[in-house]
Amino acid sequence: MTTGSIREARRRLEALQAQVQQQRDAALRAVGEIGDTSLHDVQWPVAIVPRHQARLRPLALRRKRAFLARVRALVATVRRTSPADDERTLDTPAELDATATRVVAATCSACRGACCGNGGDHAFLRTRTLREFMAAHPTLDDDAIVDAYASWLPERTLQPGCVYQAAQGCTLPRAMRSSICNAYLCGGLRRALLVANHDTRGVFVAHRDGDHVRGGRLRELPVLQLD
Repeated sequence: MTTGSIREARRRLEALQAQVQQQRDAALRAVGEIGDTSLHDVQWPVAIVPRHQARLRPLALRRKRAFLARVRALVATVRRTSPADDERTLDTPAELDATATRVVAATCSACRGACCGNGGDHAFLRTRTLREFMAAHPTLDDDAIVDAYASWLPERTLQPGCVYQAAQGCTLPRAMRSSICNAYLCGGLRRALLVANHDTRGVFVAHRDGDHVRGGRLRELPVLQLD
């Protein structure tokens, strides 16, 4: 990508951002929010994200078998290799405070996990993922490890999508997920998090389709049970 094309892409993104901010301000006026509009960017930051169009369907037996075969193969690889042999991954989980975690929940639920959908029948699992899980549970044999991952598979998943992508989000506990699942934040979400703070009340989420946006809705921050 050339310098000129990068500048043009940024210009289009800024134009979309300004358009969606205007939509947000109109939505706030419609519900009686007529206070200081300069506070809107913090109280209701804008997130421009995709929207996963997959449908909820029963998890096919062939997909379940393919996924569990992968888990078993990864376990076998861990048994015969060292950590130095593991694939390089996005290692550092995103550092999110309580407010940021709620912003992520509000935004990703509106997107329905477009990035998560790329997990397909592998769920982004790598040898490092299994190595860390096995180190935390040293008494489990291979069958028990596979059973542990099988136990979190939902009966119905978004298809196309990840095998763990259910109606309410990922069914796999964070400690069992790939590092990329715990670390990745899309561009639209990062922009919202840049301005979010303890005064943030919600997110105005719009869905991007090329150079256009559609929808646009005020989403209050959910109440989460945090550890």
